[in-house]
Amino acid sequence: MRHWWKVLGIPRGSDRATIRRAYAARLKTTNPEDDAAGFMALREAYEEALRWVDYQHFDDWDDTPEDESSPVILVPVGEPIPPQREALPDAEPLPPPAPLSDAGPVPVPTPVPEPADPLAAERAADAAEFERRFAELEAGLRGPWFKDRDAVRAAFDAVMAAPALIELDRRAQAEYRLATLIADTIPRSDAILRQAMTAFGWEGEGNHPPAVWALRARLDEWRLIASFGRGHKLGGGWRELTDGKSPGWLRRLRALRLGVAAQVQRLFELADYEVPGIAHSFHPKAAEWWRAHLDAPRFGPVELGLLALGAAAALAFFLLGATPERQLWGATAAGALGIVLAVAHWRYVTPRRWRAARQGAQRARGSGWRLGGWLALTAAAIAAPATPWIAGGLAAAFLILAIAIFVLDGGEEGAGPGWQRTVVLAVVGAFIGPAFFAMTVAEQALTILFALSSGVIGMSARQAIARLIAPRPVLIALGIMIALIGGAIVRSEWMPGTPLIAWGAAAGTSLVLMSGLRAGDPDGRGGAVATLANMLLWAIIVIAAVMSAPERRKEGVPPPTISVVPSDPLKALEASEPGFRALQSGNPKLYAEVRAITQAIATRKRDAREGYRAIDALVNKAYQTRLPLVGSALIAAEMDIRLARLRELRTADVRACAGDGAESAESLSRAFRDRHYAHALRVAGAPLQVLSELTKGREISGLELFRFATNGDTAAADRLAKALEGKDPVAKCAARIAMLEALVAQPDIDIAKTMRPALITRATPKSEKK
Repeated sequence: MRHWWKVLGIPRGSDRATIRRAYAARLKTTNPEDDAAGFMALREAYEEALRWVDYQHFDDWDDTPEDESSPVILVPVGEPIPPQREALPDAEPLPPPAPLSDAGPVPVPTPVPEPADPLAAERAADAAEFERRFAELEAGLRGPWFKDRDAVRAAFDAVMAAPALIELDRRAQAEYRLATLIADTIPRSDAILRQAMTAFGWEGEGNHPPAVWALRARLDEWRLIASFGRGHKLGGGWRELTDGKSPGWLRRLRALRLGVAAQVQRLFELADYEVPGIAHSFHPKAAEWWRAHLDAPRFGPVELGLLALGAAAALAFFLLGATPERQLWGATAAGALGIVLAVAHWRYVTPRRWRAARQGAQRARGSGWRLGGWLALTAAAIAAPATPWIAGGLAAAFLILAIAIFVLDGGEEGAGPGWQRTVVLAVVGAFIGPAFFAMTVAEQALTILFALSSGVIGMSARQAIARLIAPRPVLIALGIMIALIGGAIVRSEWMPGTPLIAWGAAAGTSLVLMSGLRAGDPDGRGGAVATLANMLLWAIIVIAAVMSAPERRKEGVPPPTISVVPSDPLKALEASEPGFRALQSGNPKLYAEVRAITQAIATRKRDAREGYRAIDALVNKAYQTRLPLVGSALIAAEMDIRLARLRELRTADVRACAGDGAESAESLSRAFRDRHYAHALRVAGAPLQVLSELTKGREISGLELFRFATNGDTAAADRLAKALEGKDPVAKCAARIAMLEALVAQPDIDIAKTMRPALITRATPKSEKK
């Protein structure tokens, strides 16, 4: 047999990568269905080569080519062995001499042949069948004739079900070959990885070959990949790298989110150096776009944040400026400052940081002074009275220092606020609202800019804060928080003013400190302490907002409520529901009655709620009495509305749909009730038809409706009739809907002719019915 290096066409000392490339190149020209023997020879050579690389069996190889033979030297018995000499190629070996004895030559016994194995042919057939199945699995994994996941699983099951695997030696060899095949074809072999691990017990400890350890590492990669979708800190970056459908402009917008670019960069580092298998899950298009995006400084979330900060400051000036001039020039200056800072950061600061990061340079020091200044400003906001000059100066200082910290110390370590934090902010904002609008303009400006700057620092400089409190993080963070809260207590007792400013400054700055504490120790004691402290601090802000709200008058008559009734309430009704306007010409009597009630409401001679209920009663009465006498189109519309009502009740209250129970107001949607009321107004204001119009059309019999509803199926018509008379509310509801559907499909004039008698009976007063 030829040696493996000759079959693969590579040097004997080749490494694993060279062996795999040579095998893959020859595999593309060797089809196991056309040349099974050649494929098996190629496969055996590949396996021998891998075993040689894995275990370095240098002593098992014979350097003599297979087309040469060692010379045979014949030496007579009793003569010395001559020096080795080269034998002629065509020399044939002589038979060995017979052994000598005193009596003459001793006869050599003829060896007895071993008995033939009766199962040899069956074992050979099983071995050939196993090789055929293994070759099919290998072709599906290595290609170029790839199989889909289901086909790969089926091929693997066929290999494991091969009769030859009953023999222990054959199963041991198959285990090694399967491990090597699955390891070589990751990630295509992921479809059968778990099955193979279970079948051979590879997850247990033991002396496994290198291929099995590669498969165990692949399972660890699976667990890491699964964790990316469960709130992992790299989850946003993972979603970006696995998304292959988004266009480039959408990727560019998502790249502006805080922390996404840093997460993607970390995932690339993991794939390049620590967990290379996760790169198989990256979408090629997404990975290529992000590598190009990270390969140059870009307009990112920092610049976007500066623009947003400038826009927020401009809005604050525009809304809270004392004079029109201050509103205009303050908003213009704030917006322009945000644009200038964003452009400067994009063109100068970002490239400098990018080059420093590529060179591995450390960030410049100085964050301690800036954060110390932030704490000093907070203390001043707590202690100083909120006069216009003090409040304005503190607001400007907070803004400038927040920008400095954002630019010099900010990073992309964290993401923006999640939905939980957004909900908390909305709830707190609802409590702050009454207190905020009771403040002076200076106090409002200070509150807005302090809140904005606190949010910016808390989201962008968490790592800088963590480094600042690193010596004793929990002790330092809690110590500063207690000192600030103590200052707020003293401020509230000794100095008059709005408590929200002092308590808000203390709690807001403490929340910023807690964000740094959580960043330094997210899963340890620091994270737990920060969670408990955050709940307390948010509660403090809410309590301070309630305390700062203006008190209601506790004695005397409360001030009168502001009237919101317009000078002509009927005009308001007509604007909200145009059907009232049609009453003026279609039903002047009803229009006059509605107008009288609205005038009484406007002059406070009648309670508004009771008056509007009276209007509804008048409209409903006119609707019931006039419906049988209006045109056929309105009666057909009435049937369509009744069908819509039954369809809604089928989901909300099936007993009401079946007519066996009263429906509640909540059973029907607001949209349906509005539609029904508008229809009632149209009927109440519609002209009445003359007798000749009322008698037009053809009355549809019930039997005809049954046939129409069941498409002429007599048995189905019988079942429908039984359902209408039965007690099953579901079947009865469905039958009523089917009958109405059959009715509304008829011409309007026939619907009106059919329904007028029932509508007239329903509209007749109970006294007349008796």
